[in-house]
Amino acid sequence: MNKFLCVPVILFWLFAHVQGAPSQRIVGGYEPPPHYGRFHVSLQNLTGYHVCGGAVVSDRHIITAAHCVNGAEPEYIKAVVGTTNLAVGGHEYDVKSVLIHDDYSAELRKNDIAILEIIGIFDSKHVDILKLYRKELLEGDPLTLSGFGAQEPHGVSSDQMYALNLTVFSQETCRFAMRYNREVFDEMFCTFIQLGQGTCHGDSGSPILKDGQLAGVVSWGIPCAVGFPDVHTRINPYLFWIFEEMGKSNDCYRRQ
Repeated sequence: MNKFLCVPVILFWLFAHVQGAPSQRIVGGYEPPPHYGRFHVSLQNLTGYHVCGGAVVSDRHIITAAHCVNGAEPEYIKAVVGTTNLAVGGHEYDVKSVLIHDDYSAELRKNDIAILEIIGIFDSKHVDILKLYRKELLEGDPLTLSGFGAQEPHGVSSDQMYALNLTVFSQETCRFAMRYNREVFDEMFCTFIQLGQGTCHGDSGSPILKDGQLAGVVSWGIPCAVGFPDVHTRINPYLFWIFEEMGKSNDCYRRQ
């Protein structure tokens, strides 16, 4: 991670709640079953304001999007897990380290993936570990996304988690649709259902599941559910990197 403090990002993590920075919820979703809260992480600033999502992937590691934590020091991030409603539950963990992929490009959102390590380990009474989806995602594959936030651009965040059933969208069509925004690389995949259903800013870093396993994390798009595909980071191309970096922890972790 870059050792130099990125002041605008740090200020965002510190003061987003006070300044009313946008953090939008899944649009057109539904309230998920309680067990979703056991693997879905709310990454928050020191005021308790939800900034991004994440997924528990070991007894001490979280996977999220790199742009969520780029320039932020660990001491400014709180990880809350164990609930689908932040107002009535959840367990808070301090973050020990932030590892952003070496080839991450903020401009292109390429390699938009990061690993966070907490201080200590997750309490297995309240937290579940997601397995990583090892297969290639194919067009039409069914997926499930979960996330926190509001339902419209620049709306206020919600303590309630929402989920949305999706399918993998055509890569070729997605590249064409997003050609004036950013390039869609092979390490990315797209989802699209219909106008009025999709992701917003606060969903960044949130887990996307295939067969109950982590297949992707929300990366970028044109908010919010206005008729364009959403673009996400695939987990499959980063399996070796994830296992290698988690294995560098001082203590052993439960390998999948």
